[in-house]
Amino acid sequence: MTYFRLKDSFQAVTLIALIFSFSSCRVFNNSEDNVVISVGSRNVTKAELKEDIEKITVEMGIYDLEMNQGISTIINKIVEKYLIMEYGKDAGIEISDDELSASIHELKKDYPDEVFQEILLKSNLENNVWEKDFHQKLLIEKITQKAIGDTEPISFDETQAYYNSHMDDFRHPMMVRLRQIAVQTKDDAERIVALLASGEDMGELAAKNSITPDAENGGIMGWIAKGQLEEGIEEAVFSLPVGKRSNILKSSYGYHIFEVLDNRTEGYYNLPEAMEEIDKRLTLQKRELSYTKWISDLKERYQVKIQEDIYTSWEK
Repeated sequence: MTYFRLKDSFQAVTLIALIFSFSSCRVFNNSEDNVVISVGSRNVTKAELKEDIEKITVEMGIYDLEMNQGISTIINKIVEKYLIMEYGKDAGIEISDDELSASIHELKKDYPDEVFQEILLKSNLENNVWEKDFHQKLLIEKITQKAIGDTEPISFDETQAYYNSHMDDFRHPMMVRLRQIAVQTKDDAERIVALLASGEDMGELAAKNSITPDAENGGIMGWIAKGQLEEGIEEAVFSLPVGKRSNILKSSYGYHIFEVLDNRTEGYYNLPEAMEEIDKRLTLQKRELSYTKWISDLKERYQVKIQEDIYTSWEK
């Protein structure tokens, strides 16, 4: 089991660096200034299209061997981007300098600036180029949000109907609800065991001594499914009855003492437990439907022209 998670900002920065590193790998010459796609008032040259394709292949996880089969999907995505940009231009939607600065600050707040710059350097990307592309992504998100708006709330009847028709999605293996105290050394663990034996409260000891994030919650880890813990720990924990504590158990993170607070046999999450996940899925479905209809309307509003042989003659 992973006791410490990577910062979300680290993952976001890494993703952005990967996306834009692709666009910096090639240099385009002036012979590729012929227009191959036009969307409303926007003309896209072959050089610009190459750059867009290189970025979006990373975003979509499409690589060279799949390029020929995926070129139609990729170009459709690129056309969607320019349709959105045309709509935003006509609607007067912009990203202010303050919005851009705030978004960059939020992205980088948990990440040392020198490390962020190192990522850009390794990807052969200058900061102003990265900011320009990041600005465009923020703008597209803002335009889309303003156009689609908030999704209509999911009703209880919709949630219940989805649950009843997707029961297999909500199966769970055997599970235990745990509290833990994790420390760095065996001596520390033995000291904790002695304190527990003398009657001290495990939750209070966890809050004061545990090195894991759940210390803030008195060491309560929540429900853990079979298969999520390291093998030796899992065997010991799942053999304990409710209310019992484990011996000192060693993991790759340190030394642990676990208490089983509750357990469940293999079965199904009930509707109240599944509601949050179901509502997320249904909200996403509704947003995707709204987005698809909006893009379809934009294709009616703005003329799209694509060079006829672009799909067959494209060279990577």
